[in-house]
Amino acid sequence: MRLAVVLLVLAAACRDRPKDTAPCSAVATRLSTLARADLGSATVDPETRRLVAAQLPAMHDALIQTCTEGAWSPALRNCMVQAPDHAAFQACEQRLTDDQRLALDRAARGETPSP
Repeated sequence: MRLAVVLLVLAAACRDRPKDTAPCSAVATRLSTLARADLGSATVDPETRRLVAAQLPAMHDALIQTCTEGAWSPALRNCMVQAPDHAAFQACEQRLTDDQRLALDRAARGETPSP
């Protein structure tokens, strides 16, 4: 009987969990896509374009780590993944807590988290 109750509770919990919650990797991929589009339309010299493009993989990885370690909410991640442009993505960033925003700023500067 106890097992049946546990199984029912687990089944209900799984059913209530959103199946379409974007993972941190999808957030990072969306930012990379938006950054590449912005870079493609930017008026910059080829060398600057190359240097910025070379930084995108590191930014992608840093965002995954920051999002994961910062336990970004499903609503925030979904907002970012569904952002149609960079301005909308930045609007989603307003949902970050102060600690999450600080961690994101540090990651953007290439700083590693403090122990």
